[in-house]
Amino acid sequence: MADEDAGRTPPRERGRVERDDDDPGFSFSLPPILLPDVRLPERIRLVFPVPDPPEKVSPPTRVRVSWVLIAVVLADALDAFAVVWAGPETLAWVRAALGIVAAIVLVSGPGLLYSWELLAILGGFGWLSAAPTLTALVLARIILAE
Repeated sequence: MADEDAGRTPPRERGRVERDDDDPGFSFSLPPILLPDVRLPERIRLVFPVPDPPEKVSPPTRVRVSWVLIAVVLADALDAFAVVWAGPETLAWVRAALGIVAAIVLVSGPGLLYSWELLAILGGFGWLSAAPTLTALVLARIILAE
């Protein structure tokens, strides 16, 4: 009785949905439906696509040491030409960044020693950046690797 006074429905009627049979609205209901088992004929087979196997990785291409040395000497010659022609302060950051990247690619960790050229330019000794640092680093790597 306390539930009725509070406006709540008693617990036994909470799960029920009240239906009003006098409601003229549209209603639709279906009987329980069971679908038959579906079997494909023997001649029809399901084939699932199988992905292609991954491509075989070819071994890395070996480059001759002489070609690396020619490329490094050419890079250092172009760097020295830029220093002599336009001055050491011209494109100092670009030359140093490209040199450091090339040195790290070719020599790995010790290639960071190439950054001394940028420090020389910033310290006022820009003409020292005409030194063949990349060639020296690559030659040291070749000699120490043997």
